[in-house]
Amino acid sequence: MDIIQRNFSVANSSHTRTVPREIHRRRQLLHDGDVGARRAFFPQNSWPSMAPWVCKAQSRLLIQAATEDIVEVKNLKGIRMKPRSAEDEEKKVRPMVEYLVEWKDGSPDTWEPVTNLADNLLRDFESEWWNAVKKGDEAVMNGMLDGGGAVLSRTLNEDRRSALHFAAALGKADLVRRLIREGAEVDLGDKEGYTPLHMAAGYLHTSTIHALIEGNADPEQQDLQGRSPLELVESLRAALPPDNPATAARRIALEEVLKVLVDNLFEDVLPDAVMECREMDEGAKEYLVKFPDEDEPIWVHEKYMSEEVVSDYQDNLEYANAEKILDVRNKGDSRAYLVKWMDGSEDTWEPEEHVSQDLIFMFENNDALPPGVTIK
Repeated sequence: MDIIQRNFSVANSSHTRTVPREIHRRRQLLHDGDVGARRAFFPQNSWPSMAPWVCKAQSRLLIQAATEDIVEVKNLKGIRMKPRSAEDEEKKVRPMVEYLVEWKDGSPDTWEPVTNLADNLLRDFESEWWNAVKKGDEAVMNGMLDGGGAVLSRTLNEDRRSALHFAAALGKADLVRRLIREGAEVDLGDKEGYTPLHMAAGYLHTSTIHALIEGNADPEQQDLQGRSPLELVESLRAALPPDNPATAARRIALEEVLKVLVDNLFEDVLPDAVMECREMDEGAKEYLVKFPDEDEPIWVHEKYMSEEVVSDYQDNLEYANAEKILDVRNKGDSRAYLVKWMDGSEDTWEPEEHVSQDLIFMFENNDALPPGVTIK
């Protein structure tokens, strides 16, 4: 686990638990004349590194000798970052990891530094977590998150993927929400730049797409190839052979994912102005659009422009805010409205198709607001 440091030591107030490096019969506890100055000396490289226990030195000290026993670990129940004191912050002591240990002898559970635990215990704990993550085993993951969600949700594997990447790819929406609550980085890119949202989209799981967007995932973040999740799915759709019945189900699934991404990426906003149009290298067009909530105009691909807005641009129509309709007149089968503009421009007659239905409703109903419309 990338975040775990293994080079520190902690003593409990009532007793100390350590992993000696030699067989127990060669361990000596020497007395230096002052009980408070007792030291443990351990010959190097003689304790089996895979021993699943720790040595417990009782805090009840005798003048000439100490009582010792071997205490086996039953289970590692949790993981956390060691609470930091003001002194730690001042001295810039680096963060340290502790594990919650359940003892087979019935002793109270204690938080132990990583250096106090045998390597195989740590490997088993990590293996249990990552095996559950790769399978999407909600029962095991939720149990382990209960004992260490703040650390486990941020832990990465060798590909820089967190549990959130796997939960998104496996369609585990409840796990996605739990991991985000625990503090998982929702927009973390792996070695390829894929975020959890890329994974959810690439594996066609609309449920986890929704869960990630609820957790404020960025639908525009790009992978190392410069593709957003939407563009990734579009590339998958483009790679499907055309008119192949065998790929019909996958194409339908891709279309559903695209719809979810588009619905969450874009909102229907009437622009202040469409200022310019230009052709892109692949032959498509994009438009320079000024939106009311943006300081500067932005270029928008034609696939994200409504047909009405493009048609208005081609017809040299401009957008303006009307204060109210003053009058109406009929000419044959068509109608025109006399519009008063909010910018003080001269009142003008506009064809019905250029006037919003909300304004027409208010004109016909003595300025009553249409249903569901409010003025801020």
